[in-house]
Amino acid sequence: MIAQAALSVASTRQDRRKLRTRARLIAAAHHVFSRKGVDTATINDITEAADVGFGTFYNYFDSKDAILAAASAEAIEAHGSALDKLTAAIDDAAEVMAVSIRHTVRMVDHDPMWAWFAVHATLFHEQMEAGLGRRVLRDIRRGMKRGRFPAGGASLLCYAIGGAVWATLRGKLTGTLGADADEELAAGILRMLGIPAAEARKIAARPLPPVTVRPHITHEVHA
Repeated sequence: MIAQAALSVASTRQDRRKLRTRARLIAAAHHVFSRKGVDTATINDITEAADVGFGTFYNYFDSKDAILAAASAEAIEAHGSALDKLTAAIDDAAEVMAVSIRHTVRMVDHDPMWAWFAVHATLFHEQMEAGLGRRVLRDIRRGMKRGRFPAGGASLLCYAIGGAVWATLRGKLTGTLGADADEELAAGILRMLGIPAAEARKIAARPLPPVTVRPHITHEVHA
């Protein structure tokens, strides 16, 4: 019985150690991708920043693309959680939508990983649908339930909003769209959701409350 209990504890400790190593690699990947750019960064850069052996990487990820997917999922989930906290005290579903859209569009200005997403559409849509898409759908349905948005077509609207956000991120990245693109997009989405044009513009132009994104996975990395 004692031996079995010890084995159980050892197994649990091993699992925790594996989880810590994986978290360290993901935190290091985000750090390296943000500092060097996704295309320039190498697996060796990531393992050095995580302070683990090169071979250890392949115990957790098959490729740079695999850890990029994990790091991007973490970044998007952290952003989504931060928006949840920021908008929790906002009663108006239209304002919740505007604040969330504007902060998401602005991410491309200060996080190179988001800029990379804007170029690589497949990964962007997969991660956004899993991390932010469900939140957008939730907010649309809440607005419909409260009578703020006309009922019907919530899923289709969610996809339309996702496509519009992606296109706007790309437009900002290429310089086609200006600094006010987040406001313009938010106003356009509110109109699509049934808000009158003048009111939509007013809501989208309100001062944007700051958001603090705290990564779910953190670990000291070596620069």
